Parts: sequence; structure tokens; C-alpha cells
Amino acid sequence: MIERQADEPQISKLGCKCGHVITDQTDSLPYKASLLRDEVENEFWDEVHCELKPLVEAAESGDKAAIAEAFGKFAPWISATDELQGPISSIYNHRMSTAYECQNCGRLWVQKDASDKFVSYVPEEEAYGAILAVASGESENRD
Repeated sequence: MIERQADEPQISKLGCKCGHVITDQTDSLPYKASLLRDEVENEFWDEVHCELKPLVEAAESGDKAAIAEAFGKFAPWISATDELQGPISSIYNHRMSTAYECQNCGRLWVQKDASDKFVSYVPEEEAYGAILAVASGESENRD
């Protein structure tokens, strides 16, 4: 079960098979992560590089006309870097997939391609382990 806001690219609620509802309505969620698939990692960085290259080259040369040509006329200068946020965010959204961890059963939900479909994986422990959180409170367990 996925509910989506019309203007929101990510889900707002995902119903887990255990009955828990995973919500995504704020930032910095400890049970959410972005996934960059290895198959597209080089393409991702190539696209970011292509967006940054004209600005960096113009800045290195000190050529304000080149900056204006590549990014339009900005005042003050910092606005040019602000303009990069949109294209880079677009690249990020296009290449990344989302993963959620159910806080009830620990099931990992991974976005399938760029669709609204998610595939679930059950952990061996069948419990929430906070594996997507920055600090899970547990030591790394590598088999």
C-alpha cells in the first residue's frame, strides 16, 4: 500500500506486511536511506561533473562573462552556486532509489527501479536493527 502526494516525488506512507505503516513526511529519518546502484554510479558522477564543470572553469578563469553565459547573470556571485542545486538535485532524484526499514519487524523495503513499487527483504533476526540509521547503537556484525 503506497500513498503519494501529487507534488511529492517520494512516498508518504508505506504499509509493511507486518501491519506497521512506515511514514515519510519529514527529513532525517533514521529508517530511510537513498541507494545508488553500482551500475549507475559512474553515470551519476559524470552527470554531476558535467553540471559543475562550466562553473568551475569560469570561476578558475575569473571570466564573469563566461559565468553569465553558462548560468545567467547573478548578483551576488553565490547565486550561481545556488542555481546548481536544482540540476544536481534532479540528477540525484533520477539516479537514486529509496530504501526503508520497518521499525516494527525490521523488514527492508527497497524501491524497484524508478517506480512506485517496493520489494521487501526480511532480516534473519526478524527485528528492527536500525541498519539505515547513522548510529544504530550496535557494533558492526560482519559474517
